[in-house]
This record gives sequence, C-alpha cells and structure tokens, in this order.
Amino acid sequence: MVDVSDSGPDRSWPFLRLMIERAEVESTSDLAARVVREGNSPLPLGLWAHRQTRGRGRGDHSWWSDEGSLTFTLAIDPEAHGLARASEPKLALATAVTVIDAMEGLGFRSPALGIRWPNDIQLGARKLGGILPERIETPDGPRLLIGIGLNVATDPGAMPPEIRAMAASLAEIADAPGPRPGLAQCLAAILDHFGANLPRLSANDPDLARRWNDLDLLRDEPVRVALGTRIVVGIGSGIDADGALVVADGRKRECLSGGTVLR
Repeated sequence: MVDVSDSGPDRSWPFLRLMIERAEVESTSDLAARVVREGNSPLPLGLWAHRQTRGRGRGDHSWWSDEGSLTFTLAIDPEAHGLARASEPKLALATAVTVIDAMEGLGFRSPALGIRWPNDIQLGARKLGGILPERIETPDGPRLLIGIGLNVATDPGAMPPEIRAMAASLAEIADAPGPRPGLAQCLAAILDHFGANLPRLSANDPDLARRWNDLDLLRDEPVRVALGTRIVVGIGSGIDADGALVVADGRKRECLSGGTVLR
C-alpha cells in the first residue's frame, strides 16, 4: 500500500481533492497509478515530486529533470467529468493549452511558445515540456493519468549534452528580471486552468480546438510522420477539432490521429 499520509504542506490546491507531495520518486505517473489502483484516495488527485529520477515520455522515451523542473501527475475519473472515450485522444492537446495559458498568465510569454503535436510544449524548436496521458483500469473502473513535465527554472548546465541543445526553460522568457513564480505557483496556476478546461474538452468546445490549432508550431513547416513502417511527408497544415495533425503534400491532405513526428 502506498502511504499517502505525507501529502505535503496544508495548502489548498485548485481542482484537486488530494495532493500527494514527495521529495523524490522514480516516476510520478507510476506512483499515481499504484495509488489509484488501491482505490482508497479521493479523485481528482495530484502527485507532485520535487525530483523525478525515472520520468517517462511517449513510447520508450525518458524525461530528464532537475530541481528546477515541475514534474507531476493528475489522476481523474473520466466518467465523473463527462469525458467520453472519443475525447481522450485530445486530452494531451487540451492539457498543453492549459499549461501554456497558465504560464502566460504568470508572465512567461513568447511568440515562440506553442505545441508540437501531439504532446510536446516547445519554445520554437526546443522542448519546454511534455505531456503523457494514460488510461488505466482499476477495480472501480477506468481512470486517466496525465503526466506533465515542465522546465521552469531548469539548469542547462546540469543537462546531459544530448538534451542541452534541444531543451528550453521558462526562465528564458520571463517578462521581467527579479523574483519569478516558483514551482508551487506554476503548479497551482496549471491546476486552476485544467479545472476550467476539462469541462470545455468534455463539451467539445470549438474555441478550445481553435486555441490548440493557433498554438501549432508545425504549421507551414515540413514534417515527416512515422506511421509504423510508413512515412508521411508534407507540410503541416494545422491541428483539427478532433486533435489530428493535418499534413498536405501538394496533392492531398491527410489527417493523422497517430504517429511520431520525426525530428
């Protein structure tokens, strides 16, 4: 059984019924899955680790982080929020909108801030954050986990060389010098926006879809998308209301609901 008694300081968090706060874990999503499967904790639940040593990304990718990174996982009951199974593939995009809007509200603004379909937040060509939605089965029914890693004040000098050239930090785009929002303030802002955007996703709000399309960093860019053994090559033409990446090759347009965009 996972001990949830040390659930961090007594502070109020938007959207959540329970926040579990840990100094260090291997993976916030792995630990959140264990907590949720035990069925003894109220939802929505958050699990925030100040240090994550084996963070997971999409597929077999890993997520490197340090003490300046915000790493946490949300756990929700989709039925309790009216979230249909058909809307789950759009959860990463809705969460990316949530994170970007929350950070802009705290003064982290740049025209280069946007979404790299399907689940990355970038500053231009460099990765700022990643989102990993997962559906798990529990004795009480399906649950959704949304793992989020965000470089807030991450130290580039501490990054492995292979990551340093492709990573960015929010500290680079703070509006003004001086004290900047800390990790707890960033997390609270994200939770507040997530609580507002989840009903919009459940209702298929077209303004939410327009927002993720506006933030598309692949628009008008050459893209190559791996779909198993097939490679789709063309120009990014937006992200549609169903969350699919639209790719045009001059002869036809394809709406891709899956696949990996190759760098």
